[in-house]
Amino acid sequence: MSDDSTKQHLFALMAHAEEQQKNIDQTLDIINKQQAQIESLHKQLPNLAQQLFTDSLKDARTSIEGDLNNHATKAAQDLRQASREAMQATQEIREALTRLSWKFGFLYVGGLLAVTFALLLGLVVYVPSLDDIADRRATIAELDRQNGNLDVSYCGGEICARVMTKKCKFGLANDYCVLDLKD
Repeated sequence: MSDDSTKQHLFALMAHAEEQQKNIDQTLDIINKQQAQIESLHKQLPNLAQQLFTDSLKDARTSIEGDLNNHATKAAQDLRQASREAMQATQEIREALTRLSWKFGFLYVGGLLAVTFALLLGLVVYVPSLDDIADRRATIAELDRQNGNLDVSYCGGEICARVMTKKCKFGLANDYCVLDLKD
């Protein structure tokens, strides 16, 4: 080979090496940019997780409060309806008493009062009181304050929660246990 041919070949190899070096530098720049984006996302993950938890907790609280308010409103409507029906029944009893004997009227009124009393007793037993609703809201607020993350599930179609069975026998009927909160 001649010196000129060797030089040309050497220059071609050097030019090719420089081109490859430029390609490597460009690839490294792209990798560095992607790594910076990954690190940025990694730094944002705890904030996104905290925001997701906070939003889901707020949604749950809103849902529970809405359910409690709807239940109380429904109970009040039922009581008003029962009161209206009782007033209507009282008027009908007065009319019936004028037409019927006092014995039949007495039996009719007694039966009607028993049914009304049973209905009101049923409402009192099954509808939570305002104090009970306030107590439930206070319990929810206390759980929120303690970051109470209950382990809740469905057990045979009913809601159940994880408790510490060795820390039971609380309350008047010994039917309360300490909750086992998620860590």
